[in-house]
Amino acid sequence: TKTLLVMVPCGQVGPFSEIIKSFQAANPGIVVDWIPENMVTITRKILNHKVSPDVTLSMGDLEMDLLEKGGLLADGSRRKIAENSLCIMVPAGNPAGVNTIADLAKPSVRSIAIPDPKENAVGLHAIEALKKAGVWGAVERKVLFSQFAADSKDVTAKGQAEASIGYYPCAVEVHVPGQPPAKPKNLILQAQVPADLYPPFSCEAAILKDAKHPAEAKLLVDFMATPESQAVFLEWQFIADVTKTPPGSG
Repeated sequence: TKTLLVMVPCGQVGPFSEIIKSFQAANPGIVVDWIPENMVTITRKILNHKVSPDVTLSMGDLEMDLLEKGGLLADGSRRKIAENSLCIMVPAGNPAGVNTIADLAKPSVRSIAIPDPKENAVGLHAIEALKKAGVWGAVERKVLFSQFAADSKDVTAKGQAEASIGYYPCAVEVHVPGQPPAKPKNLILQAQVPADLYPPFSCEAAILKDAKHPAEAKLLVDFMATPESQAVFLEWQFIADVTKTPPGSG
């Protein structure tokens, strides 16, 4: 029996906890020890050699780019495992009347919470979307950059920002292992960011260069990309085409 250490972003706890059951049933000789952690924290720990997993998962492309530039990933091991997308969240009651990305330029919107684009893929692509929508010049001074994506949600839920841009799956539901999806409290998914405003990006899996069990790690990464696993991601609201009706919404 070999044990794989896997770092899992908080936003993927729900789907991963289901997928890993199927993987271990198909691979009884492999035990998966997985650690749920904030995405930024995962990236920092790996970059600073505070943790040495066999496999790491990401919510987007930026995080894997940072690890790859740091020379920490096994060559050619990056794999797209589920498509991700962006949305606009507002506090309960939507006091600023935000319905579209253009509405973020309204005077009623005094603050917009966005995760730090240097460490969060969602922040990077949010700014790309604001620029392409032609509103960046009007909203740049309103932006509150948060360290973590979860911080942007919390600030908005508390009414300290009139809107925030985040990952669509995280706005739809909260992932808690062993429990059904729960709606975020005091936070409303108000609008999806049109897909043509930012480059498509995906959650990814990759094997670390110093993985103790690279062959078994590849089995897991490949399994994460199978139609079976991607179907689970779809159930957990990981979609890319925002023109489609989200699963479970109707």
